[in-house]
Amino acid sequence: MILTLALSASLALTGSTAQATTKPVTFQGFTIQVPLQWHVKKEGGGLRVITGACSPQAAECQSFLLGGPGHIKYASEGNPYRTDQPYHPSSGVTQCVPMKKYSSGQANRVKTSKAAFGTGQQALFTEWKVSCDGSKLNVASYTQSLWYVKAKKVLVVDHWKTPGLGAILAKAVWG
Repeated sequence: MILTLALSASLALTGSTAQATTKPVTFQGFTIQVPLQWHVKKEGGGLRVITGACSPQAAECQSFLLGGPGHIKYASEGNPYRTDQPYHPSSGVTQCVPMKKYSSGQANRVKTSKAAFGTGQQALFTEWKVSCDGSKLNVASYTQSLWYVKAKKVLVVDHWKTPGLGAILAKAVWG
């Protein structure tokens, strides 16, 4: 009986601790659980989830974007999102994410696959390596990861290789 009581107490404490380390973020009909220390702010009809530092040398804080229909409509130089191109909503040159002083050069697709995005939903997952200066070799680059759920009009954009983001999205709960 003592063993049973100790095991029950241990499971109860483990469960409440695990729940206390995350918080829900709801967007476009789904909810994900993110670490408590991450911050969420509205950004152009979407949500920016800040996951780490905000360096003055970087074009954006360590984060990822939860984008909806507006982000999809203007995802490629003011045109709709195309699965054969990286996410680049503005026309012209953009700043390189890890270093403001460089401008984005060319991008090469590294991977395309299907990825779980909650129960019953699949995302098209695409990873791009974006060169920060296409005219020079071996210069700074970054990885852009995209999860696109066409049926739900959701586009997730990650420029920071956010640890565990794929697993977080795979556990999304659709409402």
